[in-house]
Amino acid sequence: MAIIPNLADIPDKKPVEAGEYDLRITKVKETKSNRTGRYGCMMLMEVDGEDNADIIFHTLWYGNYKDFQNDDEDKNNMMWRMVKDFLAALGLDPNEETDESDLLGLEFAADLGYSDGMGEDDEGNTIKVGQPRNEILRIT
Repeated sequence: MAIIPNLADIPDKKPVEAGEYDLRITKVKETKSNRTGRYGCMMLMEVDGEDNADIIFHTLWYGNYKDFQNDDEDKNNMMWRMVKDFLAALGLDPNEETDESDLLGLEFAADLGYSDGMGEDDEGNTIKVGQPRNEILRIT
């Protein structure tokens, strides 16, 4: 007798097709890149109305922050401008501090892109570079 039943009726989570969707931020945490040492704000988002949609991972990477001080002034300002623009697009005031409670539960519309997880190696051969996923292209 099986100890795990047939799971054929359990739908898989998968990315949605490219297009405009309503999103909700469900988790927020500060993160640090193991590769670069750069800090950022990692957010997990659900796609409203799409029960079997994969969770969307989105990270706002910071410029110089805490013990990460590797960016020159131009790169530092560029990184922080991207954070500033993202917050403003969400309707938050980037001239005020933002904490987890300001982001958690926030709902907004965004254009999502779709990546099939395939790419090319140096010789032009198609290779798998990751899992299929969605990414935020623009907040609408």
